[in-house]
Amino acid sequence: MNTKHITTEEKFYICDGCKVYFSTEEEDDGSIWLIGTRESVSNIRNFYIPNTINGAPVVYIEGDIFDYNNALEHFIVEDDNEYFRMYEGGLYSKDMKKFYFMPPKFDGKVFFVPEGVEWIGDTALNAKSLETIVIPEGCQRMIEYSCAGMRSLKRIYIPKSMKFIGFKAFNFTAPEEVFYEGSVEDRTKIDFCDEGFNAGLLNAKWHYDCTIPKSSDEIK
Repeated sequence: MNTKHITTEEKFYICDGCKVYFSTEEEDDGSIWLIGTRESVSNIRNFYIPNTINGAPVVYIEGDIFDYNNALEHFIVEDDNEYFRMYEGGLYSKDMKKFYFMPPKFDGKVFFVPEGVEWIGDTALNAKSLETIVIPEGCQRMIEYSCAGMRSLKRIYIPKSMKFIGFKAFNFTAPEEVFYEGSVEDRTKIDFCDEGFNAGLLNAKWHYDCTIPKSSDEIK
């Protein structure tokens, strides 16, 4: 049963009959991180995110929690949750600066990361149908595995504001083209973290001084 304030003596709560494990981050004022394993969360269809567990706020969800879940259909977040919100089916931070996960079962070919997003999380971009991703101006970080395993991806738009592309962010993802808002010199300022595992992105054909499209009509 979904409840916004969960109390339990276990290290997990039950969601859709599955165990969602959590950890207490003592260095972060005792806040709660949701974690998971392939066995524990692979069959969750409706993922409920409580406001608190044992009185502590749930503030972060690890990307690993969805790596092996092909059943997920919906996120459920309370309107008064202080850390998360839904937007067009996807999961974001309350202020829309952090993008956690795409809408489950997304089957479109083009995805626009919403304006205002500054950080793209682990496993955030994970729809197998995607051919084009547009990252908005102002976005600065793509953390580990944020765009991994996207074998159908053909093109991605990256803003000049991008500063960091994390470990294995593009592991098993090799777009044909990158449309970059900055110059060749600007690109050298991006920390690609691990150039070997991100080779699929680095070896693509890069176009420079490009405009970040605002609609599908503007995509090349």
